[in-house]
Amino acid sequence: MYTSSETLIQPEETAVLPDGRSTRGQDRRELLLQTTLKLIAERGVGAVSHRAVAEAAGLPLGSTTYWFDSRQQMLTEALEYFVRDEIAALNDRLAGLRGADLSRPRMVEEFTTILMLQLGEDRWRTVAQYTLLQEAIRLPEVEAVCRDWNDAWDSALAGVFESLGVADPKLEAEMFLAMLDGILLSQLATPDPDVEQKLIRPALESWFSRLPSERNP
Repeated sequence: MYTSSETLIQPEETAVLPDGRSTRGQDRRELLLQTTLKLIAERGVGAVSHRAVAEAAGLPLGSTTYWFDSRQQMLTEALEYFVRDEIAALNDRLAGLRGADLSRPRMVEEFTTILMLQLGEDRWRTVAQYTLLQEAIRLPEVEAVCRDWNDAWDSALAGVFESLGVADPKLEAEMFLAMLDGILLSQLATPDPDVEQKLIRPALESWFSRLPSERNP
């Protein structure tokens, strides 16, 4: 455990969020997890420490040592927090794309929106996501969470492709997710300001043109 001479902050004590809201207990823990993700996005996993997270969150060092016994626990729980949040958001986004006949243009529009959000206002979350996914190469604890994340995406996408009459929805979902990951990683490393028109829309239009024509006029 990271040791500190500071008194540990008890869960019932009050902290102040950047927007001025007061927070207690679990709210403070959530703030620390969000801050960990931000720090990973801005400076990489190597920048994460109890002290760095506390300073970035504007909280005393004891707040991080109270909630997290180790740096590894902080990283793993930050990823778990991210995955829970993203899975809920993913299911909401894709809920309207299952159980109904969908046109190719509709599918292109929906997934274009998802990708552009991940490269735009949610870019920092996308950076944090792929940075943590790389940690799964070395850390079994992180690998388990990443596997849950991939399984959730595969399951959600398989439901969409099943609605579209694809012969093997699971395989289609896995291949489609691999394409999306490739686009996002490429654009994080070498962003193109016109990626929507040059790559995203053409790639999605090409992909969905392969789907059964009787379900996608």
